[in-house]
Amino acid sequence: MDEELIAISEEIFTYIISQLTFHLRFMDPALNRFVRIGDAMEYRCDGVFFHYSPVALIRTFRNHPEELIRGYLHIVLHSVFQHLYFSKNRKMSLWNLAADMAVENVIEELGLECTETEAAAERRRLIAEVREKTPDFTAQRIYHVLEGMETDRIRLMAPVFSFDNHEVWYEIRDAVGSSETLYGEENRDDPAKSGRNRFDGASHDSGEKSEGETSGPSEEEIRMVKNALKDWKEISEKIETDLETFHKEEGGQMPSLVQSLAALHREKYSYSTFLKKFMKNGEKLKISDEDFDTIFYTYGLKLYKNLPLIEPLEYQEMNNIRELVIAIDTSGSCQGEVVQNFLQKTWNIFRQQENFFTHFRIHIIQCDMLIRDVAEITSMAQFDRYIETLEIKGLGGTDFRPVFTYVQEQLDSHVFTKLGGLLYFTDGDGVYPKQKPSFMTAFLFPHDNKDITVPPWAIKYSLEGDE
Repeated sequence: MDEELIAISEEIFTYIISQLTFHLRFMDPALNRFVRIGDAMEYRCDGVFFHYSPVALIRTFRNHPEELIRGYLHIVLHSVFQHLYFSKNRKMSLWNLAADMAVENVIEELGLECTETEAAAERRRLIAEVREKTPDFTAQRIYHVLEGMETDRIRLMAPVFSFDNHEVWYEIRDAVGSSETLYGEENRDDPAKSGRNRFDGASHDSGEKSEGETSGPSEEEIRMVKNALKDWKEISEKIETDLETFHKEEGGQMPSLVQSLAALHREKYSYSTFLKKFMKNGEKLKISDEDFDTIFYTYGLKLYKNLPLIEPLEYQEMNNIRELVIAIDTSGSCQGEVVQNFLQKTWNIFRQQENFFTHFRIHIIQCDMLIRDVAEITSMAQFDRYIETLEIKGLGGTDFRPVFTYVQEQLDSHVFTKLGGLLYFTDGDGVYPKQKPSFMTAFLFPHDNKDITVPPWAIKYSLEGDE
């Protein structure tokens, strides 16, 4: 590549960064983090390497500098929000558009004159349309709105918000392979292309590359991209801190940026980790490697041939499910597929062998204002059959109190002696008990419902769309 073109490009990047730093001082840690490489036909960035075409860069800067400034900020925000690391279980076309809409919304909200382009009106119209369906305008929330749209509609919207090519987000993952994934498994638009990357279909007859073709990421590049995740986490946390302290006034003028950073840094247990709160300690028939003395064991084998001096312990202290109550609010939208998905997800976690004692008891209660059905589960086969033949009963109003009364009666009559707690799956508000129960309780919501407040003695957990 012509060194003169690279030098001019670097001067342009210096100008872009200075313009953005002048207006957005809190963004300073993020604006000059990329290793810029002038070797591509399109803009591509994996959080470390920023690939671009010097000729296209210079031409755009000469004719429309505001598009270039906006585009550079667009790419930086992708890394700040770590969009490239959150492609797990996402359909590529939807996730690309969701991520682009999220950053473009933030840029619109910033209202910088140096980033105002001709397509601003159309972007604002489409953003307003999607905003009607989700108050939280993060990429994750936008994605779930886009899932309900027609494919042709998605294709028309994508060019309005796109600036860089996101293929590089997935290429590193594909190059690593299934044994060591970086971004997780995506649901590709075309299943036939799943697992393919830029190596596929390449000619191996010669060592030369055709124009516009790029080689795959090296091991060093893969390592650097992995390490960059930690750096971008620290950068986004610093930006959030700055907006909460030194630039608090500016933060109040850009709620979407503050909201996205807060959502990114919100402490969130995985559902499987959360369920461990409801496990009880006890002994399980299993060889305990931690309590096994290998010295005496091997010494006995050596001294007496096949006679060990000490046998391994055949039990181990573990936290497992012994007794649990799962209540399902059958009023409102907690019906059919929503309930079945919740039970299947919970059961998929529980059915791992190490999560159950040999003997366990789970009561599944369907209820609205009254208890409509109670099923006692004592085996894995029973749970499988219950999910397969599930029939929703109820559909009235919501009153949580009958379930709490039922559980307390089971405790008083010693049906439960090692109760882990109560999981109450509900979609909305209801009548809560006035007094704190004697057992741990969690109210699980199928979506993030900020408007509902549970009693202080209860745990509130919102299941993400993926869960």
